[in-house]
Amino acid sequence: MQDEIIINNFISSFAYFYFCVLMIKTILKILGVLYFLGCIIIFTFQERLIFNAEQLGENYNYGMGQEIEIALDEEVSMNNLWVKSDKPSSKGVILYLHGNRGSIRFGTYQIRHFKNLGYDIMIPDYRSYGKTEGQICCEAQLLTDVEKVYDFLKTKYGESKITLVGYSLGTGFASYLASKNKPKQLLLIAPFTSLTDIKNKYLWFVPDFLLKFKFPVKKFLETTQCPITIVHGESDKIVDFSFSKKLKATFQEKINLVPVPNVGHRRIIFDRTLAQTIRDIF
Repeated sequence: MQDEIIINNFISSFAYFYFCVLMIKTILKILGVLYFLGCIIIFTFQERLIFNAEQLGENYNYGMGQEIEIALDEEVSMNNLWVKSDKPSSKGVILYLHGNRGSIRFGTYQIRHFKNLGYDIMIPDYRSYGKTEGQICCEAQLLTDVEKVYDFLKTKYGESKITLVGYSLGTGFASYLASKNKPKQLLLIAPFTSLTDIKNKYLWFVPDFLLKFKFPVKKFLETTQCPITIVHGESDKIVDFSFSKKLKATFQEKINLVPVPNVGHRRIIFDRTLAQTIRDIF
């Protein structure tokens, strides 16, 4: 009798153990499928996650400046707003590369600190933004596009009079152009070290190779020769301030870092500290 009880208990325990193993395997399979599907979704729709473009009608009036079309390929041209200085003669030009949201329409508000400095301002819209048509396919395409805007400005001003300014995602474009050319100076507002690092901070479980857009700002700055200024809000919840600290730690002599306490990602572009920094470096 005692032996039967022991055997029954053993069978019950084994059955329960086997059931638990099957449940764990099933749960792991489900999690694996969900992870795989999540990676596919991130890979497929990453353009929509990264680029939040605003389209504008052809008749939209910016209320300032002159619109310039720069050919990108046989079918697509990039829409740019060229705002001339109100001074008799311009000191140079500021190429302002906006972030991932909006269009030039947003940029017309964001450049207010750069007005009245005696400089012209050029604001391009990337593919699918504003009045620029076409679709974004890869990082190399976008970098080649902004290079054509820079080349256009070189024919009008010469490199010694070109200042590059990038905000948020635009810091990827600005730092790339600075690494490949010799502008007067580079101003980065709320930059990151790379989109891969941002991904690793928030979505560390997603493999790096799934990212088609990396914008390695840190790598670009290795070959940048002009003076670099960084302005970044310490309360930034979108592009963490730690990225700017890493850039400063890596390029101690190259970078002048201006931290702004109690300011987040959206407010930094309108902040008084940024305005003062702009007056100082210009």
